[in-house]
Amino acid sequence: MKKKLGFAARVFCFLLLFGICYHVYCRWITPKFFTDTDWPTTTTFAGFYDLEKDSADVLFLGSSHGVTSFIPQEVYNQYGVTGYNLSSDQQGLVTSYYWLKEALRFQTPKAVVLECYFCFPYIADEPLNTDESYTRKALDFMRWSPVKAEAVRTICEIDTEQDPWSYYLPHLRYHGRWLFDAPDRNDYTFREMAGYAGLKGYSPLHFYLGEKGEGFEPHDMEEADGYAQMAPLMLEYLDKINDLCRENEISLILTITPAVSANIDMCNAVRAYAQREGCTFISFNEESVYRQMDYRMDVDNCDDGHPNIWGAVKVSDYIGGVLSEEFGLGGRTAPQWEETRDDYAFTMDACERWHEGELDPYLSLLDHEQYTLVITYQNDVYALEESTLEALREFGLSAELAGQDGCNYLAVVSDGRVLTEQLTFEEAAYQGSLAGGRIPLYARSTRTEWGSGKTAVSFGEEEYYSENSGLHIVVFNNEKRKMVDSRWYET
Repeated sequence: MKKKLGFAARVFCFLLLFGICYHVYCRWITPKFFTDTDWPTTTTFAGFYDLEKDSADVLFLGSSHGVTSFIPQEVYNQYGVTGYNLSSDQQGLVTSYYWLKEALRFQTPKAVVLECYFCFPYIADEPLNTDESYTRKALDFMRWSPVKAEAVRTICEIDTEQDPWSYYLPHLRYHGRWLFDAPDRNDYTFREMAGYAGLKGYSPLHFYLGEKGEGFEPHDMEEADGYAQMAPLMLEYLDKINDLCRENEISLILTITPAVSANIDMCNAVRAYAQREGCTFISFNEESVYRQMDYRMDVDNCDDGHPNIWGAVKVSDYIGGVLSEEFGLGGRTAPQWEETRDDYAFTMDACERWHEGELDPYLSLLDHEQYTLVITYQNDVYALEESTLEALREFGLSAELAGQDGCNYLAVVSDGRVLTEQLTFEEAAYQGSLAGGRIPLYARSTRTEWGSGKTAVSFGEEEYYSENSGLHIVVFNNEKRKMVDSRWYET
């Protein structure tokens, strides 16, 4: 009897150890998309589970058009409405339905805002109206429960090319990453990177559409008489989303976000559905809404389908007003949204930084602890303006550079702390590390043999090198763990 119990114990321990190792292996090989990418779907869905239970007033669902349009923090800052954005790139309505179903296990929202671009045919030869990889991105980090099991079964019944076992045993789908691809740094940092969900599902874009958007004319919906045909499967799951909201006494708000690619017939089709089903519909391309927001497609959109951050602020302020005035939401203080005010302010400054060319205003946008800054200077150092020296002092630097003609200057600031500041006629150099020792940092400020300045900076495998004299600023984002900008100013 004792031998049998001992054998059973050994088998149990073996299976337990094997299960732990297999889980770690599958987590390692599953692709991850954090805030160091434009579409951080892993951060979005992993971060959702960090919300306190029943803390969200509103949930946003949809495709990348929704990801880039609705800023939960902006809605909260302006109206006290708490929310989370569960949209993801190329999210079809099958995925939206199951993420809503999953979200209702943890939250009791009063409203759901659904972005409807994917109601219409997008990839005609794909059964789910979206590529398989985007469905996987959205489902891989949903927690296992009867909801996910149902989602997997449904998805694989619709798309018979997909293997349901590959969801339960991810190595069947992703083993090739281990065989043929070099491991990505995100494969080793899930716990840390997944925790940077301060934007609560929103993903910022900072480019301008420009002249392609200058001729855009908002829609006069009173003259609309055509109707785009919804994809049958998408219509079926739009009905399911509508029914699920009714069952849970949730107000469903259907939207078409600002997009040149969203024509008036698409908007009219969604409006007709909303009128028939008693839902609220908002087309941000509709003339009265567009004018009320003071929206400009050329400067408020990033491309023909996605708002940039400044456009998203306008969309979010509008939807926040609707949620507050028409649905009576908001007016409260919530700790988890209060805690992320600074994350949002940092993101706004980071986007402004891309479009700021003047030195002193640019420096002011870098005054955040999330950055590591490497600053070098080689030239007649007294050429720097006093206003620039004062801006450098805001980082905690002494910046006593006046009269030091011919010196090499090097400063490194990280997490709000000055790691080094050197002013020397010799080579100035610094060697250290970031991210708990995972990313080596090396910086050097010196001169070439013919006397011009030379700057060399490396953050792990990312490098910046210049043989131009002047002021060099290299910016590393500590949360994204990547070099995000570099500037050279010929002073």
